[in-house]
Amino acid sequence: SVGKQGLVITLFFSFFVLLLLLLSMSDTKSAAFGMEWEGRVAIFYEDTLGLYPYFTAQDHPVNGGLPQHTSLDIHLQRVEGDLMASLPQAGAPGLGVLRWQEWAPQWNRNRGIKTKDYHSALCCINLCYDLISCQVDFEAAAQSIMMETLREVKRLRPQRLWGIAPYPNCYNFDSTQIALANYTGRCPAAEMALNDELMWLWKRSGALYPALSLEKLPEGTKGAWLYATNRIREALRVAALYNLVIMPVLYMYQIDLVNTIGESAAMGASGVIIWEKSLAVKTQKSCSEFSSYVRQVLGPYAVNVTTAARLCGVSLCQGRGRCVRKKPEDPTYLHLPSAHFMLLPNGAEGVRATGELPTAYIDRWKKDFRCQWFEALEGAAADQESGVVSVLHHLHLKINCITYIGYSFLKG
Repeated sequence: SVGKQGLVITLFFSFFVLLLLLLSMSDTKSAAFGMEWEGRVAIFYEDTLGLYPYFTAQDHPVNGGLPQHTSLDIHLQRVEGDLMASLPQAGAPGLGVLRWQEWAPQWNRNRGIKTKDYHSALCCINLCYDLISCQVDFEAAAQSIMMETLREVKRLRPQRLWGIAPYPNCYNFDSTQIALANYTGRCPAAEMALNDELMWLWKRSGALYPALSLEKLPEGTKGAWLYATNRIREALRVAALYNLVIMPVLYMYQIDLVNTIGESAAMGASGVIIWEKSLAVKTQKSCSEFSSYVRQVLGPYAVNVTTAARLCGVSLCQGRGRCVRKKPEDPTYLHLPSAHFMLLPNGAEGVRATGELPTAYIDRWKKDFRCQWFEALEGAAADQESGVVSVLHHLHLKINCITYIGYSFLKG
């Protein structure tokens, strides 16, 4: 049983994994994705909300470049203006994602080229030659910007589930190790400890948006599965401490559906956000090709998983809980039995599953899955849950020449 503070989250978990298609038609990142869809899904980049400090690819500082060189008061004033302009309906429920990945709020996580950039900037621009002082100043300012921004957006648009992507991170990808037989995919203990130090971030968040990118991994490999499942497990670990929704952000590049959407559903994630970055040119051909992929591959798989998850929740948990994999390390999934179900057209854009679930398949689910129970929502929490669920369940995403459907595990 789960406490009332986490009930919004557990009901999200219980019946559905929401599939949201977020198409980046350009790599310029000049627009906050989701605004085209009546603001139900609002995703902001470094240049679309407030005065977020960062360096360009040419090492030019923007808004001071470093957290301690940005005025927090002016930043928050700009956040209010940007938010009111892009999301004019204050009471509308939905998702709110700040995709801020130009730097990490923890000094030791600014790796590779960014480590050089930020350490150099801190010590040269700020005339700070004491490395410890540099670290303290940077982390304090970074924490203030992220924490106060979340506080402000939650104050202005309280019905949304706000969070910052791509957190929590796991740092379990190593291109030299992932194809080896001894690759485990486990999050290093040091990284899990660093995630524990981000308590201030988790307490301010309404949802977690960890990132899964399989574009550099062969589809369907054990390494890809270990990479994905361990990142989801780490997000679930953090979420369990603070009763948070989890929606992995999937970077869609010849996406491995089972290791991303299927894994997220079986592990208990609330949903997934799929990021398509390949359509850099908005042509009729590219729209048509992607539309075909959604209708013929992605959409049917989403319906398969969402229907299976709903049936499992009803069959095993009497509709009072959600099905979660008993052993996180076992590759068992919530899929419909192909011999007993068919996917049929449902209107101009949709797909529906029809069939009868055999008793033997329910027994199989009982063997591999357990129920995570939840209590009934009360008061304001119930009102918020009802509003968010209603919007997500009926979500239609319209992007230029294509219309997509958001699938959920909800009844009805």
